[in-house]
Amino acid sequence: MENASKALIMAGSVLLAIMIISIMVFGYTQLSNMQQTKENTKEVDKIQAYMLRFEQFNRGKDNPLYGSELLSLANLQDDYNASDARIDVGYDKIEIYVTINKSVDELYFKAGTYNITKILEDKNKLINEKGKYENTDNSKYTYNGKSVKYYSKKSYREIAKEFGLEESIPSNWGNDLISEFLKTNTKTQKLMQDIQNYNNLITIYNEFRTGKRFYCPVEGVTYNKYNGRINKMTFIEL
Repeated sequence: MENASKALIMAGSVLLAIMIISIMVFGYTQLSNMQQTKENTKEVDKIQAYMLRFEQFNRGKDNPLYGSELLSLANLQDDYNASDARIDVGYDKIEIYVTINKSVDELYFKAGTYNITKILEDKNKLINEKGKYENTDNSKYTYNGKSVKYYSKKSYREIAKEFGLEESIPSNWGNDLISEFLKTNTKTQKLMQDIQNYNNLITIYNEFRTGKRFYCPVEGVTYNKYNGRINKMTFIEL
């Protein structure tokens, strides 16, 4: 009888332990589900915030975008497509295409239709190229320890003085004559070419940023049919 009682007590203890473990597992599962729901909600809110930012670029011919705004949109697309939003909360990558009707340059922002990432690549390449002339890290583009950018801010007569050539230039010479002299002098010939290249890069960049205008036609925006979020945008140069 005593053994039977002990057996019942042991069985009851095991049953109680199983019940406690089951309750703990259930509680953990519920807590995990709640946390997952919370994280999903955050992702949905995050994506919705992105969508509102994209919608502000959905503008027609009456209110076109500048090239600088298009570059901002390109960065936004890259950030969005590289985000950690998940498929299970309705994440779609966005594709944005740009049509340039007239080339800005033979190397940068050429006429054609491209994914906007290509536009951003052109911009980054141009900035990197321009940067070579703006610092003194590269001896190829450094003169007397100073950058091409430094000399680009100087007058032709000041450049001549920097290179000890002021005595070779008559006081009555204007900019055109001094420029021709510097372009043919062995001390300044390459610098003058580098200044021209640097100024050309600035002109190209500014032409795209402030000289180009783009619009998004009505049919240029498409949405995911299940969640209504933008998944494609198209822009055309005016």
